[in-house]
Amino acid sequence: MKEIGLKKVVEVLGGKYLGNKGISHRNSSGVSVDSRTIKEKELFFSLKGENFDGHNFVGEAIFKSGLPAVVSKKVKNKEVILIDDTLKGLGDLASYYKKTTDVFTVAVSGSYGKTTTKNFIGSIFSRNYSTLVSFKNYNNLIGVPLNLFKLEDEKIAILEFGTNQFGEIKRLAEIVEPDIGLITGIGSAHLETFKNKKGVLKEKSDILAGLKGPLFVNGDDPMLRDIKKGKIIKVGFLDDNDFTFKILQESIDGTVFSTSDVNFWVGLPTLGMLRCAMFAVSVALHYGISPRDIQEGLKEVKKASHRMEIKRTEMFNIVDDTYNSNPDSLLNAVSFLSLMPGRKVVVLGPMLELGENSFSIHKEIGKKLKYRVHKLIAIGEEARGFVEGFDGGYFTSNKEEALKKLHKILEKGDTILFKSSRALKLETLIKQLQEENCFIYSRL
Repeated sequence: MKEIGLKKVVEVLGGKYLGNKGISHRNSSGVSVDSRTIKEKELFFSLKGENFDGHNFVGEAIFKSGLPAVVSKKVKNKEVILIDDTLKGLGDLASYYKKTTDVFTVAVSGSYGKTTTKNFIGSIFSRNYSTLVSFKNYNNLIGVPLNLFKLEDEKIAILEFGTNQFGEIKRLAEIVEPDIGLITGIGSAHLETFKNKKGVLKEKSDILAGLKGPLFVNGDDPMLRDIKKGKIIKVGFLDDNDFTFKILQESIDGTVFSTSDVNFWVGLPTLGMLRCAMFAVSVALHYGISPRDIQEGLKEVKKASHRMEIKRTEMFNIVDDTYNSNPDSLLNAVSFLSLMPGRKVVVLGPMLELGENSFSIHKEIGKKLKYRVHKLIAIGEEARGFVEGFDGGYFTSNKEEALKKLHKILEKGDTILFKSSRALKLETLIKQLQEENCFIYSRL
């Protein structure tokens, strides 16, 4: 981050400086929301969450940074910048800072595929431009501003916009004012808040609130085809899309696909990964990136941790897709199993935040899996609907019980898909299974 004078910080935030040292000649070279990792000359924003209050750590932050902390309530005998709302202030300062740079911003939103799409676009553009790709899944009202503060001389910034409440995408769009927006698709995510897909569509479409350029959308998604506002660029397999793609060859090692008679290859499995690549290709072609650079950029993208990772052992194949789960991503992962050898076994934790219809949604997914997989194990009460819909699966109350059941039903050559919402941390079960591989199959 380039330095910002504290006097300008107070002005941008509309705050009041409380302290004896003065701020006229002092600068900040970074921003932090964590007193444990804050560095010298980083400005600390005292955020408040459900289980923490940054105001309790103001003293530690000031001692380490040597700068006043940004607070929303007075802290006794501490040098602070007092404002009404520290979360809003974090976004306001990030918005101001972004305007001091010469950066072209791409904002990726949608119910699925955001991180992979972001990584594909970043890999392609970074071949020709200094590019910032948002860190991990820093995609909310805290993470996006923190990514903006990382900007220095980059020409391109690829940012991910996430949401679990109404108004969050709109606020992110107002902070960033992206030059390009993307909506990868509308799925059944966070229905506890959004109620139904129409609610999800409303929230995702709010990216238009601050968008300066075109909005790329999944043109095969009927809900997104109805967006009329602004310049819409449709991407998909249907003939009337602005960028129409065809699958030429598909295997567990990747997919060959084409548009406008140019072939591309993506080395990540599943239709979902392919759609992410299609978005990246479309954006790159729209902005004049050569097919050669696009092809090379796609090759360089590595699979994100716990997202359709294939782990092979002498006895069986494991598909680790434990990063998160929702109805669309689960069905996408299961569709990939048809390319894998052996019997298909799925170990599923719950899909969270689906609201009052959660059980019926799990049950419906279970029905769809009935003739697509051989064995199903569900973990946790919220996942019981899988078993009822599957009519023949196994219900377990925890990961330990699931591992015992796997010991009994697995056969040499099986392919096992593990998938759940993040809270279950299902990857720990994979590690146990790999470690016990020899013991499990000592009878074979």
